[in-house]
Amino acid sequence: MVAIVTAAGLSLTPNNRAQVLQAINAMIAAASATPALAAGAIAFYATSNAPTGWLKANGATVSRSTYAALFSVIGTTWGAGDGSTTFRLPDLRGEFIRGWDDGRGVDGGRSFGSWQDDQFRSHSHSFKSGVDSAAGNNDESNSSDIGGWEDGWIGSTGGPETRPRNVALLACIKY
Repeated sequence: MVAIVTAAGLSLTPNNRAQVLQAINAMIAAASATPALAAGAIAFYATSNAPTGWLKANGATVSRSTYAALFSVIGTTWGAGDGSTTFRLPDLRGEFIRGWDDGRGVDGGRSFGSWQDDQFRSHSHSFKSGVDSAAGNNDESNSSDIGGWEDGWIGSTGGPETRPRNVALLACIKY
């Protein structure tokens, strides 16, 4: 019990049995006053409205003074706003998040906070097609030197982007 009282920053008073309860209440109050996540943290929510203490990460321009703790962390990384009283939030709507390379070399040359367009690794599919003009009982392969064989390419199919299965959630930033 002595450890609990002293850990809470209280002076130990002999025969004061209420001190343990006071110490526990003081530790609970201190823990409640400390936010679990710091300003600038990103989280995804299963709701269309930002919870208390969070802003939608939608690229909005917000006040530097109202959201001073957030501005001190992200500054003008996502945009300077009006240059003096506002700053821009990250716009994560419709985006997949990719960890910053930070010198690893997987996505080299990329700056922190930069946006990347969709891309599919370059590749092709070829085939050979043609008519065999050989007479008789001969097997003919695609690599025949007899005329009529042509290289071809398979046409494209699919949608406007390459993406994995996904679920849309609300991206928010802690202020």
